[in-house]
Amino acid sequence: MKILFIVPKIKSMFGGKGMTTHPHVGVAYLSAFLKQNNIQTAIFDEGIDDDLKTLFQFIVDFKPDLIGITIFSYCYGYAYNLIQKIKERSAIPIVAGGPHISAVGKELFADTKIDFAIKQEGEFTLLELMKELDKNNPCFDGIKGLIWRGQSEIRENPDRELIIELDKLPFPDYESFGIEGYPCYKLKMLPIITSRGCPFGCNYCSVRLSMGMKFRARSAENVVEEIKQFSSAGFNSFDINDDCFTLDQARAEKICDLIIESKLKIRFQLYNGIRVDTVSPGLLKKLRQAGCFFISYGCESGNDKVLKAIKKGITLEQVKNAVEWTNDAGIPNAVNFIIGHKNETYKDALDTIKFAGLLDTNFVNFYNLVPYPGTESFIWAKNHARFLVPVDSFLESISYRDNKPIFETDEFTDLQRREIILQGFNLYKKKILTFRLGKVLGSLIYWITKSEKINRLASNFALSNPTGKVIYTLFSRKSLLLSEKANCKVSD
Repeated sequence: MKILFIVPKIKSMFGGKGMTTHPHVGVAYLSAFLKQNNIQTAIFDEGIDDDLKTLFQFIVDFKPDLIGITIFSYCYGYAYNLIQKIKERSAIPIVAGGPHISAVGKELFADTKIDFAIKQEGEFTLLELMKELDKNNPCFDGIKGLIWRGQSEIRENPDRELIIELDKLPFPDYESFGIEGYPCYKLKMLPIITSRGCPFGCNYCSVRLSMGMKFRARSAENVVEEIKQFSSAGFNSFDINDDCFTLDQARAEKICDLIIESKLKIRFQLYNGIRVDTVSPGLLKKLRQAGCFFISYGCESGNDKVLKAIKKGITLEQVKNAVEWTNDAGIPNAVNFIIGHKNETYKDALDTIKFAGLLDTNFVNFYNLVPYPGTESFIWAKNHARFLVPVDSFLESISYRDNKPIFETDEFTDLQRREIILQGFNLYKKKILTFRLGKVLGSLIYWITKSEKINRLASNFALSNPTGKVIYTLFSRKSLLLSEKANCKVSD
């Protein structure tokens, strides 16, 4: 049996086609797992090559028994369009997976000609599906986690139990992507996922829909063994992408201890946004000693009332402490904020701008709230707000780094939201430019690109233009060097 995985092109945070920097981790895990079970896999990533002629020729040459497509809600339009084009030219069944499936479920079958869809984790469900397809008279009723197109109706099977023993899964298969064609190969950087699931109830987050609320962690030994494997292949920098890396602080410290004891000459960052209430001065110092060169924190609001409303479960005092402790440990850091939460007012949002401006962090990230389908924030917005774009298509036209709010309320109008988001974006630009380019050059570029139109052109150039990508990569390298120097200033 053979399966062809297709990773659709992505949308950038500024709108338009985004830059794919590294292989898709989820697909890499699926490919490794299926190979372990004697199923042939191949991968086509539209983020690297979006030539449909090349894709269709690949399908003809590889002759897969099944085509798998991963879908993110944020850019589902690309995936839907791709499914349609494949169905126009091929009778090969298509299965979809990814976060979007867990959010929309059966709705996917009304909007596309998809044959199968997999909810939540896909390893065992996909394996069982392929085994069943290999039979003369396949029966899909007993495959947990599967949604499928029956003869007269769309069938949805019960959910599959979450995978508890993550150590038993093989390490991700990046080789099948042709990793040499990705920017991460030049940077010698790879992503790592050390846990799955999140036990917290943030009302805007869709992670629990796709990965569940039960926190499941790989052992420290298993994580470090993966680092060793890829380090021996020449990769010396890693992105640890799970939100809950420091939830079990003892495990996080053990990972650091094993890295130090193994004398691995590697660097890693926690860029995705960990929680401020899961770090301590001791852990942060250990992280730096093990090679951590950057940490991003999820704060989301600078107003305690809003933090309670969105069920974030942290306080502003904890945010200040985390930033102070991280600075003391010598680790450059960022804090993330979202504008447009449940029950947020203009005054509440101003509190966020003020709080972010006073934080002694290297830079701050501001995002326009995107109420993803299936989340509490989406349900709340549908019942209590006025959508400024069609509810059934806003994900296709809106970016979380656009100054275009998706909805408004009487307490926080469209114009007020635009004003606040612009202030946040300006603060972000100033911080990041001075961090990457230095105070003098960074401030100069900030004033030049203060116009939203000029900033958009510059951003698209950096993320989409080949020459811009090279320049962006060079500045990224400079950021890593600045981070390294910052680390070296603090003695062990």
